[in-house]
Order: sequence, then C-alpha cells, then structure tokens
Amino acid sequence: MARNQQLRVLQALDVARTQLYHFMAIVIAGMGFFTDAYDLFTISLVADLIDHRYYPDGQRGDYLPVLINAVSLCGTVPGQLVFGWLGDKMGRKRIYGVTLLLMIFCSLASGFTFGKSTNKSVVTTLCFFRFWLGFSIGGDYPLSATIMSEYASKRTRGAFMAAVFAMQGFGNVAAGLVGTITSAAFVNSSQDKIDYVWRIVLMFGAIPALLTYYWRMKMPETARYTALIAKDAKMAASDMSAVLHMPIVPEDDGVNELASQDQYGLFSSEFLRRHGLHLLSTAVCWFVLDVTFYSLNMFMKDIFTKVRLLDIDDDLLKPFKRTIRITGVHTAIAAACTLPGYFFAVAFIDRIGRVKIQLLGFTMMTVFQLCLAIPYPKWLECNRNKYGFAVLYGFTFFFANFGPNTTTFILPAELFPARLRSTCHGISGAVGKIGAVVGVFAFHLLRNQFRTLLFVLVGCNLVGIMFTLLLPETMGKSLEEITGETEEGQTLDDEATTVNMC
Repeated sequence: MARNQQLRVLQALDVARTQLYHFMAIVIAGMGFFTDAYDLFTISLVADLIDHRYYPDGQRGDYLPVLINAVSLCGTVPGQLVFGWLGDKMGRKRIYGVTLLLMIFCSLASGFTFGKSTNKSVVTTLCFFRFWLGFSIGGDYPLSATIMSEYASKRTRGAFMAAVFAMQGFGNVAAGLVGTITSAAFVNSSQDKIDYVWRIVLMFGAIPALLTYYWRMKMPETARYTALIAKDAKMAASDMSAVLHMPIVPEDDGVNELASQDQYGLFSSEFLRRHGLHLLSTAVCWFVLDVTFYSLNMFMKDIFTKVRLLDIDDDLLKPFKRTIRITGVHTAIAAACTLPGYFFAVAFIDRIGRVKIQLLGFTMMTVFQLCLAIPYPKWLECNRNKYGFAVLYGFTFFFANFGPNTTTFILPAELFPARLRSTCHGISGAVGKIGAVVGVFAFHLLRNQFRTLLFVLVGCNLVGIMFTLLLPETMGKSLEEITGETEEGQTLDDEATTVNMC
C-alpha cells in the first residue's frame, strides 16, 4: 500500500450509491437538530408568558428576556468544546447517545420548579436546566456534523449534511405551532393556567429526542473513526459491509502503516501551518453569522412590535392571545422564509459549492439589511410599510439559510483530519455560539436604536465575506483529499474501486 493511499473501506463510502441507510442517518441525526432548534427558540416565544405570570406590572425590569434567551446559548459553548473533544477521543457513537439523554432530561426538567413557584425559584430553576440543555445541544453540533460527513459519499456529502441541518428549520416551525396550539387550548382559561402553557411547550422538546434515542444507539461507529483513529480495520470493514451491503476486505497493513505515521496534534506547528487559517476562518464566519441570526430570530417579537406588524398592546391583560399572535408571526416567517432557504441549500450545495453559497448568503444578507436600515424611519411612518419590512426581513433569513447558516455547519466537518474533526468543529461552533450570545446582548443594548444594530450586523456580514475568501472549496472531494491524508493530487477511479472491492 502506497504511503497515504486511501483505505478501501473509505473508498467504498466515497463512491457508494445513495441507499436507505443514508436517509435513515439523515433522519436520526436530523431529529437531534429538530430538537435543538425547538428547544433554543421556544424560550423566546414563552418568555412573554413567564414575564406576565411572575413579574406583573413590570417588576422584572428589562433583564428577564435577555437572561432566559442567553443562558442556553451560554451552555452550548462548553458543550461544543467538551463533546467535540470527546467525539475524537472516545468515538462519535458513544458520545452521541450521552448528548441525547442529557437533552431529554433537561427538556423535561425545564418544566419543573424547585420549591415554591415564586418568581425567583422559577427563573433560577429554568436557567439552571436551560444552561445544561444548551450544553447538550452544543454537543450535538460537532457529533452530528462529523457522523454525517463521514457516512456520506463525496458526491452527496454536502446535500446530506445540509438535509440534517435543515431539520433545524422544521424545529423552528414546530416551536411556533406547539406554542400556538397550546395557547389556543387555554385561551379562555384563567391566567392561573399560564404555568401549564409554558411548561408544556418547553417539555414537548423531549418527545422527538426520546423517539430518536433507540435508533441513534443502533447506528454503527463511523468507519473513519474505527479505521483511522481506533485502528480497527476488521471492525470498520465489517460495519460498512453491513451498511453498504457489499463485501469489503479489511486492510490491517494499511491501518498499521497509517498508525506508524507522524500524526500532528491540535496545538502543533504542523496543524497551524496546514489548518490554522481554516480554523480561524470557519470560527470567525460562524461567529459573525450567529450575531445576526440569533439577534434577529430570538427578538423577532420586539422588532415586529416596533414596526407595528405585531400588535399586542391591546392584549396586555390577555396573555394567551398575545402568545398566539407572537407564535403566529414566528411560524409564518419560519415557514415562508426559513424553510425554503434550507431547501435551496440542500438542492444546490453540491452543484454551486460551499464557498460560493456562503459568499452569496453574506452578500445578500448585507443587501437586505441595508434596505432595512437606510430607510428605517420610512418603515415606521406608514402602517402599510410594515409588510414591505416583513418581506425584506424574511429574505434576510432566506439567504442566511441558503448561505452561511448552513455552510458554517458543513465546512468545519470537512476541512480537518479525522482525529481532530469533531474537536475543530466544536471549536468553530463554540466561537459561533459566543457570537449568538453577543447578538442577544447587542440587541438588548441597542433595542432602542434598531437602525444602529442593523448597520452593526451589516459590518458583521462584511467580515464574514472577507474570511470566506480564505476558505478552500470542498465540493466533490473525499475527506482525505481535502485534509491531505491521501497523496496530494491523488484521484480515485470510482469504477475501478468498485470492481476491486467486489
């Protein structure tokens, strides 16, 4: 076996036809993202109910929405780092189940309160479990991305990973629907029933995760982890033979040769030379994207209230009707703009390429945010202008998802070697979620200067464009070609590979 030549089992994965197992993997990994999005975005929808129930007459000041929105995002940062590192050290599959169990437990626990249901005990309990819920959600990012990238063929890897991430859009829609339906069910009830509504909405997030756990545990470990990190050629060949329904001969000599090679670590000068710029670029792009994405998404109610698209001032004493209106607008934007953006990303990611789509997304987000910011006083003057504002606002989300929101998830799972892949994805994602926290607090600080905030977000997009230009295109290449784990310039003859393995 020539030095750095790709293992036969990995070649089989790279040229494999799309099979039922690929779709099962998309659903199994995607349901984690469905739950992630549901859990992250429901809290912004029920915050108004919690505020009304426990802080009447404005006793809470302005900190409550910021606190309960930011605490789960703060939890995702260490979650991405810890579980990303564990995914490389202990295996993707072994850690994958841990994140899901923690997610289920914390989703359910978010609906309970320690001691008496006073405002202090409710908010303290909620924040405690929301932090650990964020911790588990953070772990799902690097593990899901790494598992899907290592299962997919090189021709369809981008679409499959984008499909997994697109489940976030369905989770976003589900958050709005569950909030609307639950509030409608209690609309004629007394305000004492508020506790039932927000607790049911938050606890519902455990159901899709619970339904997925069995199937997630049935998934075999990825061949790239088993062969390249665990150095078990027989197990890798056996697992993938069962998955791909074809005989694959184990290559002990090839694995032993790879094991004998000098493998640089994360903090080595060799990693800095080969991948330092990649890690910096993926992290910065994810950071600036999340500043925009989370600030505009989690405070949609406040933004649409300012432009009078959402009228809740007349319902101050009717919290359930307020929530129905808030969740209704959230669902409409998610269904009309967010979901189509994900669909376009799935359809074109392996045709246009990751870098071009990321550049397109950042550019168009800049255009639409400028269209919102420059004539911002005009949007406030006439009641009819609110619909134009909503359209441009929606297009911002469309191009975020048909753009950097999807590609910042995909690229870190492709650019780094197998033994560091989950760790580096976790680092990039953690920096991104720091950007989300920054976005939440930036909105709070500039809530009365929304036009200024929009110009700040435009600046973030321009930074994203600059750092995107530093990233290489990964479309159509095997992971080992991208990372340099095979010979430079090596090309694989797909037909010959298939014949050799049979």
